[in-house]
Formats: sequence, structure tokens, C-alpha cells
Amino acid sequence: MFSMIKFRSLCAPAVALLAASLAATPAHAQRSPLDSIARLAVERNLAIRQARETERQSAAEARRAKGLLLPAVGVDARYSEFTGVIDIGDAINPAYAALNQLLGQPRFPTNISQTLPFRQETRLRSSIPLFNGAIYANLAAARAIASMRGAERAAATRRLDADARIAYLNYARAIRAVEIWDAALPTLAENLRVAERLLSAGTLTGDAVHRARAAKADGDQQRAEAVRLRDAALGSLNLLLDRELDTPVPALADSLLPDSVALSLADALARAARREERLQTEAGADAARAQSRAATSAFLPSLALAADYGIQGKDYRFDQDHDVGIASVVLSWNLFNGGQDARRREIAASAERSVALRAAETDRLITLDVRTAFDAAQTARAALIPAGARLDAARRAFQFVDRRFGEGLASHLEWSDARSQLTAAEQNLALTRYTLAARIIDFERAAALRVLP
Repeated sequence: MFSMIKFRSLCAPAVALLAASLAATPAHAQRSPLDSIARLAVERNLAIRQARETERQSAAEARRAKGLLLPAVGVDARYSEFTGVIDIGDAINPAYAALNQLLGQPRFPTNISQTLPFRQETRLRSSIPLFNGAIYANLAAARAIASMRGAERAAATRRLDADARIAYLNYARAIRAVEIWDAALPTLAENLRVAERLLSAGTLTGDAVHRARAAKADGDQQRAEAVRLRDAALGSLNLLLDRELDTPVPALADSLLPDSVALSLADALARAARREERLQTEAGADAARAQSRAATSAFLPSLALAADYGIQGKDYRFDQDHDVGIASVVLSWNLFNGGQDARRREIAASAERSVALRAAETDRLITLDVRTAFDAAQTARAALIPAGARLDAARRAFQFVDRRFGEGLASHLEWSDARSQLTAAEQNLALTRYTLAARIIDFERAAALRVLP
């Protein structure tokens, strides 16, 4: 009992914090604790944060691929010191000297000095692709991969949304199990005390005391196991929330368990068409088609426009007489490379077929997932009524046996069995309620009924 009181005192600040946050939220926008836990998990979970970063990287890669279609502008500058290179003046100066002698006038210069390459060359270069199928295919593939990463992150978010709420339910169910044993143990202790007194008075045999002591010991053991399961469930929940494993979490009232989803199987299958796994296969198909386009583009020429403007020569002279401008149209066409392009196209065609098969498999898996979750929720819902009837019958039976036992008309064996039946019925009803809630959440995930946080 002391440990339970201590545990509740640790949870008190968390409960107050959650209540304050709900009170600060407008009434029309308040969320249940299950929704708050799911949203917190999506915000803090490390795996989702990694998926977000991967999605950002893919989006940046798509923008980079788009940049290949835009003009590229850059500056190239070179200044060199030569030794032993060819000087054009060595070939021109003798010829000009001979002409001057023939003419009798120094009409041609005889001191020309120009090396190849030029001592300095500085230019502003700009280029833009006019036609390049590989660039367009690369852009389509990058966008498809970005969409795929977004769908993967969304699918992981939907799974985490359900896992966090189910983990909270498991924790709440474990708390409820501890509470049931906390309520049963005082009764078992009182029964042991009464049995010992009746033995002392000579109205009860020793075997009844031993059975009472065994029932009390079994109750203590069962409660200790329930506490262990509660702490383990708390650790699992905090792991999804990326917090310290022993961080207190407020308990969940039975009245806040999710209601049943009134949806037929046909409607659920139709809603499941929005599952992120289908978006992943669609993006994969787009990426495969882009790969096929890239393979086909290798058989086509590429065309680009380039323009250079700058200065070149022996010295740096910034005037119109030394400016140099060049405009070029560049055509590139790979006519034969050993059949590599044809093999790439075969690989791309095989990838498209593989993606189509994967899409068909995904559709079947989603259909099976929805059907399984629907049947599980229906079964859990049907089990709720007999579980309640069992508890009511066990409670009435125990009250009757307990009254007869107090009057000395029932044996201790009857009383112990009735008490065990009551505890088991209480545990069963709690388990059935939380199992139904968990299966409803799983059905929401399978049919993609919730809007993702």
C-alpha cells in the first residue's frame, strides 16, 4: 500500500501539468490524454525526427536536381609563367623582317612575342542546357524519391501514433491491475487473521489457516508481478516519448478509453486507400519510370549553349581592344558504348515490373491488415458483455459465500475459491476493456481513420 501511495504522489505533478494544459486549451480544441500522448510522441520520437531529416535531405536533393536546368555562371582566371614554350613571334618576326627589306620600309613589326597558351586568361563563363533528357529524368527521379521519403515518414508517424496510444493503454491497464490487487490484499489479510483466531478458538482446522496463508502469499506475489509489469509499461511508453524511463505519466481513467468506431468493413477498406504505404509504392513507380526515361535519354543527343566573355594575352588590359567574347552551341551524342545503354534500359524495365508487383503485394497486405484489425475489434467488443456478466456473477457469489463464511456455514475453501474468482473476474474485465481500446486504435491505424499529428 505504501508503494502505491508513493507512486501516486510521484504522478501528482504530471497529473497537475496535464490538467493545466487541458484547462488552457479552448473547449472545442481539447484533446484526450491519449491524443496528447500520441502528439508528444510524434514531436519527440527519435526515429520520426530522423525520418524528417531524411525527408528534408531528399527535398534538398530535388531542388539541386532542378538547379541543373538553370544557367550556370562562373569565373575562370589563370596567370602562368612559362619556360621552353612556343613563341609565335619566332615564326612571324623573320617573315616580317624580309617583307620590310623588300619594301624598303619598316611597315611590319619584327618584335612580336606571343606564347601559346596565353600568359593570362580571365573569363566569365555561362552555360545553359537546351536539351538534355538525362537532366529531366534525374529531376523526376529526385522528386519521386522525395515523395517516397515523405510517405515513409508519414507511415512511420501513423504507426507511432497508434503505438504510443497502445503503450499508454498498456500502462493504464497495468496500473489497474495493481489497484485490483491492492483492493484484494486487505481482504486476504483479514481472512488470514480471522482464520488464525478461529483456529485458536478451536472452531477451525489448521489446513484452513495454511490455505489462507497460501492465498495471502499468492496475492503478494501477484501484486509484485503487477508492479513489475506496470514499471515496464511505463518504461516502454517513455521510450517512445524520448524521455527518462521512470518519468511519471498520469493514469488514464476508464471513461477516457476510445469509443467503438461505427464503420463497416467495406467502408474501412475504402478508407484504407489513403494509407501511406500506397503512396510509397506510387512514388516508387514514379522513380522507376524516371529511371527508364534516363536510360532512354542515353540514345538521344544533348544540346547546350555556352557563352564566354573576358580578356587574354600577355598582360591584364581592361579595354575594348582586348575584350574576348565567345558563344558556342555544344552538341554531344554518344553513338556506341558497348551496349551499356541498352542494358540500362533493360534494368529499368525490370525495375518497373518489380515495383508493379510490390504495389500489388502492398494492396493485399493492407487489405489483410484491415480485415484482421476489424475482426479483432469485433471480437473484443463481443467479449465485453460476457466479461461484465462474469464479474457481476463473481461479485454476487463472493458476497453470498462471504456472508455464509462469516456465519460459519461455508468452508474456508469455498470462501477462498470465491475470492479468487472475483479477483480473476475483475482482472478479466479490465483486460477486456483495455484490449478493446487497443484493438480500436489498431483498427484506426489499419483503416487510416485518424488525421496524423
